[in-house]
Amino acid sequence: MRRTRVSREMIANISSIVTNAPRSSATARGVSRVVRAVKPHGIGAIHHPTHDAARRASVRTFASSSAKGASGKSKQVYVCEECGEDTKQWYGQCPSCKAWDSLKVVRVASEPASGAKANAGGGAGARAVARIAENDIVSGGIGRGGGRTTRVGGWVSETSAPRALRDVLKPKDSSSGPTMPRMSLAGELGKEIERVLGGGVVPGGLILVGGDPGVGKSTILLQVAGLMGARDSGADGELKGGGVLYASGEESVEQVAGRAERMNVDPNGVYLYSATRLENILEAVQKLKPSALVVDSIQTVFLEDATGSPGSVSQVRECATALLHAAKTSGMPVFIVGHVTKSGDIAGPRVLEHIVDVVLYLEGDADRAVRILRGHKNRYGSTDEVGVFQMSDEGMKPVASPSALFLGERILSPDVSAAPTVTVQGSRPFMLEIQALTAERGDSGEGGGSSMMAPPIRTAVGLRFERMQLLLAVLAKFVLGRRVHKHDIFINIVGGMKLEDPSTDVAVALAIASSFVEKPLPPDMCFFGEVGLGGELRPVMQAERRIAEAATMGFKRVLLPEAGSTPDMGRKSGIELVRCNTLADALYAALGVKPARSATKSQPQGSWPSKFPAKKKNTFDDE
Repeated sequence: MRRTRVSREMIANISSIVTNAPRSSATARGVSRVVRAVKPHGIGAIHHPTHDAARRASVRTFASSSAKGASGKSKQVYVCEECGEDTKQWYGQCPSCKAWDSLKVVRVASEPASGAKANAGGGAGARAVARIAENDIVSGGIGRGGGRTTRVGGWVSETSAPRALRDVLKPKDSSSGPTMPRMSLAGELGKEIERVLGGGVVPGGLILVGGDPGVGKSTILLQVAGLMGARDSGADGELKGGGVLYASGEESVEQVAGRAERMNVDPNGVYLYSATRLENILEAVQKLKPSALVVDSIQTVFLEDATGSPGSVSQVRECATALLHAAKTSGMPVFIVGHVTKSGDIAGPRVLEHIVDVVLYLEGDADRAVRILRGHKNRYGSTDEVGVFQMSDEGMKPVASPSALFLGERILSPDVSAAPTVTVQGSRPFMLEIQALTAERGDSGEGGGSSMMAPPIRTAVGLRFERMQLLLAVLAKFVLGRRVHKHDIFINIVGGMKLEDPSTDVAVALAIASSFVEKPLPPDMCFFGEVGLGGELRPVMQAERRIAEAATMGFKRVLLPEAGSTPDMGRKSGIELVRCNTLADALYAALGVKPARSATKSQPQGSWPSKFPAKKKNTFDDE
């Protein structure tokens, strides 16, 4: 009877603790101690019919409580969709990036209190890498970083002691290579990609490639996988390195293989894998130990420990963190495909772009074959370089002469208001053509009606809208007069290129002026120079390289700012220089039209009237 009485008391204690106490880790540990005390007395020996149901209910409740305590108590946080900042309460405006209505509720699991998973140095992504690397961490973790001592789950390998920068940069001997070696890519395609990356692929780098749907992100990365796979294989096809693992969460292995066959991608050293569970991809990396990894795409893979569906803020952040851990601990470069939103930004939290080392955007229109690979962030090189490609049935093909590509379809007609210009992207100058169209709107009182006229239309394709508005204001005040504000104005950069270089201001302004006065620009003249708010022309960098590029394309004259240039600059290229100080001078030199200053017309004396009219004299003051 004593044995039965003790067992009943223990069961009652379990029921009261689990039912009344909060579900916390401390409660779970207390219940576990009670169960360990009950087991020696043999709960299974109790068969009293009155207590059987209570015993089964208590065990079920204890099991659920233990599961809660083992996995950690779930908590609710608010995560910003723009920057990834998480807060414990909701705000109308994100405290970090100041974006409005961007905080969304996310339920996450609490971090483990101890053990190897707790030392992973991050969330679900770090724990996933730590679990996979537990059995292989002595040899250097996952990937090809064998022989390296690393902390479990760490982002980068730890050294025994701090090292002076001078010692790190100093080569060990004369035969030593650079401090940060790079992986080269073969062929013309590889050289064009190396230009954008800053000289090659950095081992252990995390590279994000974004772009519109159908622009060719998967195509160019499959070609990169073929180049890097061929680098690890010999002439006889025998694999000498680890190869490249191409993991796709959007296509099957057969579909990816079909694209590779169509593009004539070298199959040696390339492994295809179709999976959406990131743990499976990391396990495949651990087994194959490839030289590089391609994940297509970050919005389709997921971690089981992370909350939310694939593509959510928490999943994208944790998956990117797991891939960052894998890249840094193994020295394996990882390429990630990222989807973009309607505004052109990478889908997911803004923290994704902060985590990765390199952010590349592949630009291009769906109805054009030209593709521009542009760097927006690069920890290992310049972001000014661009790669120019042409989409074909065999994939991306590099363009040797972008100037010939963009000016190859130039139409010389008096009805076309087009201004050729020279822009410099990184270390390479190339020419573009800027077209403009102005259409005058009817007066509001035309036809005797009193209806209000709609505001004029302003459209700029390939040019920032704010830059176009600035140039229109300068043209209206110093060159063309106020009447230009009554015109619809359309600007197009031929070839689908997006201009950020202010040195093309003169070409944009003269193209608008040409359409406004209905006179064509000289076909043998190109234009470059920055326009200031006072209508002055400001000097630009690398003027001599721009002049040489214009001479290469067959132009005889170049209109440029007088400041920062000399008459002898064009002597070597055999080209005539037309040097101007103001935009009004450039208008007269290119079109033979004298400027019409709106400020001078309205105020001939150069004075501005007061906002308040003068008070009328009181006739009673004389009395």
